[in-house]
Amino acid sequence: MCRCIVVLKIRDNSATIVVSVQYGALGAALILTDHALDGSNSYIFEAADNQVQRTPYGHIRHALLYKTFFWYWVRRSLVTRYRQTSLGWLWALLQPLLSSLIYVIIFTVIIPVPTGNVPYPLFIITDLVFWSYFSRVVLIGAGSITNNIDLLTRIQFPREFLPLAVWVESLVDLLLGLCIVAAAFLLYQYPLTAFAPLVLVAFVVETMLALGLAFLLASMSVIVRDLMQVVPLLMQLLVYLSPVIYPLTSVPKGLQSVLAFNPLSAVFATLQETLFYGQFTVGGSLLLGAVISAVILVGGYLTFKRVEWQFADLR
Repeated sequence: MCRCIVVLKIRDNSATIVVSVQYGALGAALILTDHALDGSNSYIFEAADNQVQRTPYGHIRHALLYKTFFWYWVRRSLVTRYRQTSLGWLWALLQPLLSSLIYVIIFTVIIPVPTGNVPYPLFIITDLVFWSYFSRVVLIGAGSITNNIDLLTRIQFPREFLPLAVWVESLVDLLLGLCIVAAAFLLYQYPLTAFAPLVLVAFVVETMLALGLAFLLASMSVIVRDLMQVVPLLMQLLVYLSPVIYPLTSVPKGLQSVLAFNPLSAVFATLQETLFYGQFTVGGSLLLGAVISAVILVGGYLTFKRVEWQFADLR
């Protein structure tokens, strides 16, 4: 093992940056350490095998340096998304309404779905607003890397900003959609239950799952380009495998235990029980969904950071 150390002094003499290069049988590693005058050390990053190796805290510190760019990119995306359309931001309101209208016609006239005392239009509008939020984060987030190749090859910034920007944009759409949900509750004069605040817990679980899948699919689509053709089909299947257009109570008991391993089942069951039925009986399923979603989020993010060095080779 051969080691070379280069000391760089900062102009104000308050600290020095030590660059340590180690050569061994497995390749070269470059380590940057910040040595303050008081003798304390602050690890910055390590580069090995053409990849930057940082701790999770190091990734956060690095991302915060580019926070101005992140908010600029979010603002730009929000402004330009509907600029060339005649209705502009109204599409954020019309999309869930038009989708709800289709489901209302199918599942009230052709194939009635029992929802108890809850009007089906109110039921489906509420569920579709939260489903649209989830599906947009996953679908658009999955293509956020391959759809911004020119940006990646010209500008240096944390690559996770692209899926995260899609998430923030989707939050704006969700807030607009919740205005429709509030109007529907007022129209049908349907009171909120005492369990309504638990919707926030379901929302957090849904967000963890959506971001985890977005990170994972965004990184994998770089390696497997055909993945972007499959993801929309899987999302169409998932909407029927989750209690989005129907209540969980309409699923046979034997299948409910199988659906418990789908975090979205617990999320939408929680939404339905807490908003419409004034109860909360799916706490165990929601906890299991939270654990699964957290594992997918951490695994998806780590996978994303592991392969991000290949993004610049996209052509």
